[in-house]
Amino acid sequence: MNVVEKIKTHFGRIYLHAEIKKQKKQNKLISFDSINEIGIVYNADNTSEEIIAHNFASHLRNEGKKVLLLGFVNQNKLPHNKKIHISSEFFCREKLNWFNLPEKNKIGRFLEIRFDLLLNLYHDNLLPLQAISVYSKAQYKMGGNIKDALKYFDFIIDTGNTKDINNLANQMEHYLKSASCINF
Repeated sequence: MNVVEKIKTHFGRIYLHAEIKKQKKQNKLISFDSINEIGIVYNADNTSEEIIAHNFASHLRNEGKKVLLLGFVNQNKLPHNKKIHISSEFFCREKLNWFNLPEKNKIGRFLEIRFDLLLNLYHDNLLPLQAISVYSKAQYKMGGNIKDALKYFDFIIDTGNTKDINNLANQMEHYLKSASCINF
């Protein structure tokens, strides 16, 4: 990342953290059985991570959940191999503002849906992905242990030095199902 991009991202983080302070965080996890709609945000630049995200979404659909994926492609234009589908959307750099934050009105229906659960399925410290979590209307937000994770998520999964998305997805499911045993 060149110096100009670092400066833009720095000011983007300042703006995003100010957005976070305006929000009232009183989100409460509901049981896995009560979850109907799940949003999954992931880094679509990594093909293997994209496959894992789609496989995890299929697994959740098989469990009766409605799942919508949103992948970020860190390119100026969306590549031809990234097709928007009824259950999967993408955004790229052309949908970011000068501070490298997503322009809410250009992201699509993902930010309009009030998901029961938002799963942030990435380990990258990418501002556009973190901003989607902040902008989301999701009732509860879960993600991996990244820098300043508690600002972006309601629940953090620490996978230690293992930065494997498949492991993160499995841990998320494990904790969600374990929490279902608790009365809410």
